[in-house]
Amino acid sequence: MIREKLKEPLIRIVRLYTLQVTLISVLLIILGKLLDSSRVFSYEAFFSPLLYALIGTLATLITHTDKEISMKGLIIRKVVTLLLVEAAIIFIAVRSDTIPTEQKWVIPGIAIGIIVVFLLSNIIMYFSDKKEARKLSADIVRYQREYLKGKQ
Repeated sequence: MIREKLKEPLIRIVRLYTLQVTLISVLLIILGKLLDSSRVFSYEAFFSPLLYALIGTLATLITHTDKEISMKGLIIRKVVTLLLVEAAIIFIAVRSDTIPTEQKWVIPGIAIGIIVVFLLSNIIMYFSDKKEARKLSADIVRYQREYLKGKQ
């Protein structure tokens, strides 16, 4: 029973993490090409999207609940999650020796990038969840029809 209860949230977390790694990698490519194209990276640069996506995923776990919440509650949770992610990643950026935070475009670029990745990942997850919910609803309706036919 506990395994089944953990299965769906775990799958959702892995999907969100993978999506965020992809979006963060694209963001880093775009920001790097546009704003810091002369910089040469080592293989350690491949680690950063994994770390940043982990931070984003952990922040969603902190604000997660199994209870039904209102739209207002959902929006508040999303804002808190975004603020947690922003604070954590900007803190890491400021403390890092490899991120040129002394340049005036870096912190705003990171902050805007985090918002873009956060919004895109939430929009993509919303449409994915919506598609899955429609499929489940259609399966339930089909099952009910088949059940009623068998009763007659």
